[in-house]
Order: sequence, then C-alpha cells, then structure tokens
Amino acid sequence: MHTPATVCEEYRLETLNQSFRRMESLITRPAESLDNPEERQAEFQHRLERTRRLMHALGNPERAYDIIHIGGTSGKGSVAILCESILRAMGWRVGTHTSPYLQTPLEKARVDSALLGVAEAPGLIDRVMQAVGLVSARDGVLGKPHYAEAWLGLAMRIFADAGCEVGVIEAGLGGRYDATNVVTPSVSVITTVHYDHIRVLGETLDAIAFHKAGIIKPGVPVVVGEVPGVAWDVIEKESLQRGARVIRVGRDVQVEPLELSQRGGRFNYRGMKLNLQDATVGLLGGHQIANAAVALAALELYASAEGLTLDEEAVRRGLLQARFAGRLEVMQDRPLAVLDGAHNQEKIDALLAAVPEVFDYDRLILVLGMLEAKTVTPIMRALAGAAQGVVATHPQVKGKPAIPADELAALAKQAGVETVEAEPEPLAALGRALDLAQPGDLVLVTGSLYLIGMVRSHWHSTEAIMRQRTMFPNDRG
Repeated sequence: MHTPATVCEEYRLETLNQSFRRMESLITRPAESLDNPEERQAEFQHRLERTRRLMHALGNPERAYDIIHIGGTSGKGSVAILCESILRAMGWRVGTHTSPYLQTPLEKARVDSALLGVAEAPGLIDRVMQAVGLVSARDGVLGKPHYAEAWLGLAMRIFADAGCEVGVIEAGLGGRYDATNVVTPSVSVITTVHYDHIRVLGETLDAIAFHKAGIIKPGVPVVVGEVPGVAWDVIEKESLQRGARVIRVGRDVQVEPLELSQRGGRFNYRGMKLNLQDATVGLLGGHQIANAAVALAALELYASAEGLTLDEEAVRRGLLQARFAGRLEVMQDRPLAVLDGAHNQEKIDALLAAVPEVFDYDRLILVLGMLEAKTVTPIMRALAGAAQGVVATHPQVKGKPAIPADELAALAKQAGVETVEAEPEPLAALGRALDLAQPGDLVLVTGSLYLIGMVRSHWHSTEAIMRQRTMFPNDRG
C-alpha cells in the first residue's frame, strides 16, 4: 500500500524524469559527429555564441562568483573534486560542475558536494529550457543550444542562486571550443595532454594541445601538469600570446610521492608559498598524487589572486576527505570490487599502474565496456597483459554508440586473455564476474564512465543518491 509520502515522492521523481527527458531532447545527433572539418569549425563557433547568449538569457550567472576552470585530457574531474574538497574545508561555499555523470544528471550541479534536490530541479530546468527557446527563436542560424550547454547554464544559475563564492568548472571535450570556455576564470588549469577524442581534436599531440590551450585567458594565470614536450610548446606559446603566467608542476612546484595504499597516497609538496610534508590525498593511486599537486598549485594561484592565505590544516583535511565516485572506488571486499572509469590510453595506463600498487589480490577479473569513439586495440592489449579474465559488456548511452559485447570479447581473446565471456547487460556482467571470482580476487569494472554508473547501482541505488543528495548514500565510513 502506498502512503501519501510515497505517492508524493513517486510524483516528484516522475516530474523530474519528465524534466530530464526535455533536456535530453536537446541531444539531436551522436557525439563527435560532423566529419566535414568546415562544418565542424562552424559548429564550434556556433556553440560558443549559443552558450554566451544562453548565459545572457539566464542573467549571466557565471559572473556572480570566482571560477577555477579545469581542462586537459585526464585528471580534470579529480582535480575539480580536490579543489572542491579543500575549498570546502576552508569554509568556502563551492559550486562544482563536472561531466559526464554516473547515475543521475543531478551530479552535474553540486553545491558544497550536495546534488541538486529532486523537488527543486524541475522548476530550474523549466527556467533553462525557456532560455533555450529564447536563444533558438532569436537566431535560427546558431541553432538550438545543445544538452551540455543547457546543463552548463543550469549549473551556473544554481551556483549563483546558492550564493557560491567559487565555481569549479570542468571543461568538456577539448577546451578552446567547449561550451565552458565562455567563462573568465581566476585560474585556468591544464592537467595533461594525451590522445583522446582524436576524431574531433586531431590525431597529433600538438593539435590536441591547441584545443586544451584554448582555455588560457588574457592575464589569467594557468597551472599545467605533466605534459609531453610538443604539447608544452603549444601551451607555452599560447600563454605568452595571452600574457598569462604559467606555473608548471615539476618545474615551479614540486611533488614527491612517499607511499601508496588503500588508505590513499602520502606525499610531500613544495609550492610557491605552501609547503606540505607528509600530506595524504584520499583519492587512490599514484596519479592522484600528481592531480593533488595540480590542485594545490591552482589553489595557491587563486589565493594569491584574491589576497588570501591557504590554511595548512584545512588543506590537509580537504585532501584527505576528498572522494570521487567511480575513480578507483572500492565497493566491497572478498572478492574485492573496484570501479574506475578509465576510458582512454592515458587513464588505462594510470589504472594499470595503480591497481598492483594499491591492492593485494590473486587474480584480476575485468568487467569491460567501451564506446566506439575510443581507441580500443592498444587499450585491450594493455589490459590483456594484466587480467586473467574479462567479462565484456555493452553500456547503453544515448548519442554515444558502444562496442557490442561479443565484438569486445573477440578483441579480448585476440589479445590473449585466458578467460573471456560476453554479457551485454552490465549488471548481469558484474554478477557473472563476481561469480567467477574467488575471495582473494579483484573484480575491476572499467572502460566507460557510463558503464561505471550502470553497475554502481548494485551498491548505491540511484533513488537513494537522489533522495539523499549524495553519491555515497551507503557510506562505508
């Protein structure tokens, strides 16, 4: 029997789902389409102008707070989470916009790490969709604002309404022509540059770096993580042209890893003014120590620009307390189950380095699902060298076709994996891998963040996440 409270909650969820469907109607073609370079360049320009006009229709909320704008190939989300956690530990009100989401689009707009509420979201989405219609009606040449642009507008409006002091904004695809590049930040960040989205960004590192360097703004300082020399040349040239001060990790600030474990990574950091001895970042893996250094440098620049002092105790607390769903996230023991959305070669390399450093296990069994847009063959070779078993599956994503499970399984067999099975349904694939595993084994789900979101519901229901407004409703403590 449904109680009045239950009926009310079901009504709210259905209303919210209807609002989500309205937003999803803005996905009008597969991602990374437009093969013609001239058409693609025209769309890049239209995207930026559409987003500017959408922000204007929403009252230019992006001007209501300081912004840290984070681009790069890998590590963007982790650096964003680390900045958010440290700023919160210092007592600041922080809005964070990251993409893609794992289980609910509400993850795209968080205030002090809390997701947008189920009751509030439909009204705010209505407001954004009205602005979308206004922009569309005024200039048919630009076209209707797309899904990512609308969600960016929604997040920016939410942050302004909530009185956020800082917005931590993760760039989407590329940077130069990404919708987020309409902001004027206090600090820009380029985490890494590697091969990804080559169909859109180009097949060479200097071409990809051109897109990443596009977030550098005149006179706005930028932090650069570990990048190859050819990418650094592009970034350095762009920063000189724009009169932007560059802080390069490894040159201007130093980080020294000390220890990796399932409790996190211990390290020393020597920055511009901030020096930390034996700090711990709660995110797992050696690559997270590198991300922590990038985040700390960004916050040092931000504090300097605003005339602030970073409190060492708060910085340490923020580093330790940082949590990021779906990134080397431990879900259970015996067998150990870990989720990590490693979807390109750089992320896979970092994952394969981190897993034996952080975890003790007998066999590694993968649940693997990948999108067609990714470079699969070298990734599969790398995974095959580490895994004793693969259960291939098929994440379902609107506008982003995935490799069929049987085709992915065939690639795993060709790469030499001992035990390979195909199970198209992601939760069933997870169940099969857990059945195959012995208590001392590690079941690692990876390949696509969309896959991570699907299987994560085995431990954290999407309804509980939305109701409690947190990605960790069943906190392991």
